[in-house]
Amino acid sequence: MLYLSAIMRQSKNIVNFLLITSSLAVASISYANNPLTDYIVEGNPVSPWKLGLGNAFSWSEKVENQQGKTKKGNLSVTPTKRNKQGDAINVKWRGKYADSAWFSILTLNGHKVDISSVEDQAALNLEVRVHRYPNSIAKIGMRCNWKNECKSELPLNALIKNLPKDEWSNLTIPLNCFNQDGQFDFKNLTDIFMISTQGKMEFDIAATYLVGLPQGNTGCKKQ
Repeated sequence: MLYLSAIMRQSKNIVNFLLITSSLAVASISYANNPLTDYIVEGNPVSPWKLGLGNAFSWSEKVENQQGKTKKGNLSVTPTKRNKQGDAINVKWRGKYADSAWFSILTLNGHKVDISSVEDQAALNLEVRVHRYPNSIAKIGMRCNWKNECKSELPLNALIKNLPKDEWSNLTIPLNCFNQDGQFDFKNLTDIFMISTQGKMEFDIAATYLVGLPQGNTGCKKQ
């Protein structure tokens, strides 16, 4: 586990270097945590990124101080513990109730970045602890230009079911998997993730950031 953590830190540093040394990233160097590559640290979004919740009753419920819930409460965020209380968040989908909307979503947005220069070299990594696998179709997506027309989603079920229950692990998705049709605009990335399901699902999130792909790994890019 320590060896894996060292690899993740090293690959994260490589991505930081690639982006910071480009002229497009100079403005972000002043942040203690770089919002170009670091999105959630110790359960809190890196400013100016913000977590939000939504369902058919309201698509714009805020997560503040690591707490929030959708209308009717079928999706909630609460603080939890990895090493100390409040260094992670618990995200719980409760599924369909008679008085709740089926579809609910967790989003991380509120900013715009250009990570196009590492589209084929980097992956989105979430440090998660799964408590309940989804019992219905679940998706993870990204969005660009603040528009649903500029959105890409991937099935989440198989990815998350490969992770162990009740243990911290890494959910890692190559960036280019979100751009297999060549239409996604990584120059104007506005939603780091959108995670949704109509059913029940529960996991904790401690951190979200970019990591470098291992040498020889091309992600979803065709050879």
